[in-house]
Amino acid sequence: MLQAATGKLFTNRNDPRIRTLRGVIYTNLSLCTWEPFKTLIGTLQNFDSASNPNALSYELVEQMEAAQPAAGVLISRTVGAYIHDFADVASFGLRAICTPDVRVAERLLHQRPRPGDRHPSERLAHFYDATVNTTLDDLKAFEHFAEQLMGLRRSTYLAVIQAIRTYVAAVHRMSDDLNLAYTLLVMSVESLAQKFDGYKTVWEDVPNKNREAIDAALTGVSSDHAQAVREAVVASEHPRLGQRFVQFVLEYLPAGYFSELADREKRPIGRRDMEAAVRNLYGIRSSYVHTLEPLTKEFLHLASLGETYEDHEKIMFSFQGLFRLVRAVIMEFVSKAEKVDHEPYDYEWDNPHLLRLRQDPSAWIYNAEGLNNQSCRAYFRGLVELIDSCLSEFPNRKLHPFDAIIESGLKMRPQFNSASQLALLGFYFINQHYLGQGQGSPTFSEQDIELINKPSLESLITHAVIGNDTEWLPSEHRQQLERYYAQRFKPTGIKAPSQVEACMGLALAERYRRAGQAEEARSQILRTAEDFAHDPKLREFSQTFEADEPIQWLQIAYPKTASGKVPTLECIGL
Repeated sequence: MLQAATGKLFTNRNDPRIRTLRGVIYTNLSLCTWEPFKTLIGTLQNFDSASNPNALSYELVEQMEAAQPAAGVLISRTVGAYIHDFADVASFGLRAICTPDVRVAERLLHQRPRPGDRHPSERLAHFYDATVNTTLDDLKAFEHFAEQLMGLRRSTYLAVIQAIRTYVAAVHRMSDDLNLAYTLLVMSVESLAQKFDGYKTVWEDVPNKNREAIDAALTGVSSDHAQAVREAVVASEHPRLGQRFVQFVLEYLPAGYFSELADREKRPIGRRDMEAAVRNLYGIRSSYVHTLEPLTKEFLHLASLGETYEDHEKIMFSFQGLFRLVRAVIMEFVSKAEKVDHEPYDYEWDNPHLLRLRQDPSAWIYNAEGLNNQSCRAYFRGLVELIDSCLSEFPNRKLHPFDAIIESGLKMRPQFNSASQLALLGFYFINQHYLGQGQGSPTFSEQDIELINKPSLESLITHAVIGNDTEWLPSEHRQQLERYYAQRFKPTGIKAPSQVEACMGLALAERYRRAGQAEEARSQILRTAEDFAHDPKLREFSQTFEADEPIQWLQIAYPKTASGKVPTLECIGL
């Protein structure tokens, strides 16, 4: 959220609301000045008292887009929305441990290596030093980097800040999981390579063996059709990620990487070794990610602060060399990426303190203005969820009449497509079953009844919720049940509550039972019990099932209704 605090992403940049936020950064960093160190993303300053780990005051001038205080308008995001990202950027830029959590700082900086193990500072310079002393040049370089970072386009900034977080996570893992630390470093650059290298897969990227087989199969096919097949293969082909990674790293090596930038390093890598080491790097990452193949014992024990290590006739980056490489590539990428001064953006959803949660249907389902051709399924799903809640809490939860929804639906129904009409019919049938005939309730024509009884997802759910047998062939019922599970997590799909899903499974078992297929019914009950392992009632029923007794699925799924037919769920009065 650091970018948002600068006002760069505002649609309206006039008269922003200003608030100063303060926090504490715990670190081994020692500022070379007692004056406040100001950057675009906040100000650091020493406290008057000493502490271990060192504590620095963090202050940020937060800009909030102009708006009158009202419901839903944030007064402030609080310092917690910013301080973690600032700590990560400071740790990355100044090569030190920086965190707003004192316990993390104490764990990283006061650790005692296990016997026979090495302190992280023996593998990684600077970060784990007892005190990281800065110079004015270091602070100016960080200030410049912060300005460049804030100048990025939003999509680029989000990718870079995630890469920086991953880099810092690797720094922290140097104290407890070296294999993971090594892999995280590679992944931080790989994420940028896959998003921003501009690579497009070509026919030559398809492995030779596959190309030859496809070309042989296309013998005699017209050139246009053959080319169409090749393009389809290329569109689905997994590109050469390793080669793309190598090209990205080499492209974003800063100009002085092998000269003045190497002066402060102990045994820096040379240009000739760079490409071979980078190629090996991606293979090491893949071996760990896919097969958990660890770094060799020899590497872990012998690689030091030099930037390379020859491991089993293969040149590798040491931890020191890899940390420097990744940091340099990310900083060069930031330097070269496009900068913009103003980019209106819907930034608030990136606030770590805001979550997107589905509202309980009771908060919106009584609003008839929201009913339209696109929302009918949402209203149908909402009613099913409310009925599920009422049956689960029976008789303590009730519903208010849906007269306004029904009236609006009746007026607009001729304009709806067939899928929306079916969802609306399901809504009407469930409403009438549980809330009775209210004012303005629809009368169902033979065509309506025929439509709601035809095999469909809406019909499947409606019959399960009201406890009616579908009277379909068992094969048709199973087909609709499988259709339901295939679509329930798709954007346009319908997702019923788990107890309703259990009802649909038991309703299929009842179809088998009525068709005289007792063993199929028993098997379906067992499958349903396994599908909903959280519900012991289903397992109990699978053990007591009798083929000559109807399956009362509502009473099984909602035992509080087992005393008899639910008279009404309508809330009378307040």
